Amino acid sequence: MIEKITGYWQELTDDNRLLIKQIGVATIALYVVFQLVGFLLPIAITGYTCYWVYKNALTENPRVMK
Repeated sequence: MIEKITGYWQELTDDNRLLIKQIGVATIALYVVFQLVGFLLPIAITGYTCYWVYKNALTENPRVMK
């Protein structure tokens, strides 16, 4: 199997090798972006929800905090 892959790689032109490398880098970058969004989106939603509750519920009735 490895021999097939290395043989195929050696038959490729330089432009095609560069394209495959760029697609690989783009794939890794996209994976990292999706991981960051998946981590930060719940934090942002929770933060905005807490801010909204603070502005709409707690500032009108300050005794809730006591």
